[in-house]
Amino acid sequence: MPELPEVEITMRKLAPQIKGRKIISFVSDWPRGLRAEYKIPYLQKDIFGRKIEQLSRIGKVLFLHLSPAGKRKISVKLAFHQRMSGRLAVLDRNEVEKATKHARIRIGLDNNKFLVFFDPRKFGVAWYGHDKVLNKDKYLNTLGPDALAVSWREFNKRLEEGKGTRSMGSTGSPQASSGQAIKPFLLKQNILAGIGNIVVDETLWFAKIHPQNKINYLSLKQRRALFLALKKVLKRSIAMGGSSMRDWLHPDQSRGGYQDNWRAYGRAGQKCYRCSRILKKSIVGGRGTTYCPFCQRV
Repeated sequence: MPELPEVEITMRKLAPQIKGRKIISFVSDWPRGLRAEYKIPYLQKDIFGRKIEQLSRIGKVLFLHLSPAGKRKISVKLAFHQRMSGRLAVLDRNEVEKATKHARIRIGLDNNKFLVFFDPRKFGVAWYGHDKVLNKDKYLNTLGPDALAVSWREFNKRLEEGKGTRSMGSTGSPQASSGQAIKPFLLKQNILAGIGNIVVDETLWFAKIHPQNKINYLSLKQRRALFLALKKVLKRSIAMGGSSMRDWLHPDQSRGGYQDNWRAYGRAGQKCYRCSRILKKSIVGGRGTTYCPFCQRV
């Protein structure tokens, strides 16, 4: 699944190609994956002539900000979540005519190019509408702060909120919860938007924190190390072009290189780059997790 770095790269590479262009057509045979206040035939009319004014991102969701148009003169947004196998590309007319397989949305631009959303497994989602409509969406409305932009103060606050709360024990008396494990907590998009399995395994390796460690037991020093490691991993991944796994490519069809520089993710059974012990893989919070049992102790 494309995570924050891959969506950030997608945004940066798309911007010079589509910013300022007018939309002259919209074709989709994918109503199940399109969330809008009206059906595709009306959407096609509503989106016609709108200019792509800017691009932005929150977590794994890419937003295209479209200019006012039509009778209502209201600005709208077109947003994409690539999920497991989605990707965006800008193609020439002759290329888009050949690329019909897995092309779920094809947006014609006024320079004879097309913005195409490919999704072989159809797990992706696209949204269309003005802010009031998008703000009602359960997923978009609950996104936490962006992991790349989050401040130390906000990050630490989120960890505080993740500590165990008092609950009723088996005897009916209140007892303190032992708290949540750090890995599944960080994967919650309402806590920090954009973190996925790759980023979290890499972050925990750099921070020397075991993925099953409880938030309650993390010292302030460990929290700070976790914050700095997260920023380091995100910036490293973006600088290296993200992780190209399976079908994911940049909008210009090039591949990322971060998958060749992973320190933990995908390296179970290999030597740890820090201590030379063998990395271990286990299931944490329902997700495959790779870590160093020596460097990252419970």
